[in-house]
Amino acid sequence: MTDQPTRIIRCKNCHTAAPDYLTVCPTCGANLGPQPLPYLSIAVAAVAVVLVVWGALAIVPTVKTQSQRAAQWINPPTETPTPTATATPTLIPTATETPTPTVTPSPTLTATPTATATETPTETPTPEPTRPNAPTATATPLPTPTPRFGSIVILAPEDGVQFTGGQLVELKWEPAGELAENEWYAVRMTWLQNGERAFGGTNTKNTSWVIPAEQYYGKADQGTGRVYEWYVFVERVTVNENGEKVGEPVSEQSETRTFFWP
Repeated sequence: MTDQPTRIIRCKNCHTAAPDYLTVCPTCGANLGPQPLPYLSIAVAAVAVVLVVWGALAIVPTVKTQSQRAAQWINPPTETPTPTATATPTLIPTATETPTPTVTPSPTLTATPTATATETPTETPTPEPTRPNAPTATATPLPTPTPRFGSIVILAPEDGVQFTGGQLVELKWEPAGELAENEWYAVRMTWLQNGERAFGGTNTKNTSWVIPAEQYYGKADQGTGRVYEWYVFVERVTVNENGEKVGEPVSEQSETRTFFWP
């Protein structure tokens, strides 16, 4: 007996290929049965689709026509009358006359006579006799008092001399003339002490003065080189009503000189 070749079929469930002599799918266990040829199935389906489309195209116009005839038999259309245009009369406005206002005559005002003022005679002033202008008083300037003495002339020391701590510093000047009892030579000194201006000096009848070292030495600031300035003038000393002594210069001040006393 000649062996027939084995055909391959596919499982409808998992699509696994298996020989046709098997009745159960070796993969999923589903029953294996003969499958129609795919080309035959496609051809049958295509023929069916064509028949359905052709039947639909042939039936639709007939059904539409029969439906329209049935609708007209049940509910025939009513003729719509054509409206006739009616002419509308145009109203012409009638002009209404505007009443003219009646002018009411205004009462005539009667002018009240105004009393006329009587002019008062003006008195004519009697001219006064002309007086000569009084002379303007001119303030006479007070004469500037002239100092009793001229400028004091300094003799020694020379300007800018430097002394040592052990030296005496003697200031000298020329006599200004005979001094009155209350007139004195006023010797004045200035220097910087702790950054501020300090003052010293004396009043004497002599024409020289030795500066007391215990009173003035080392007072000037070191930063200035311990520089001192001094000058001389004649002073008149009086006592005021409060019992205080008041000095009044009666000469011109001398030149100002300096010396160093470190």
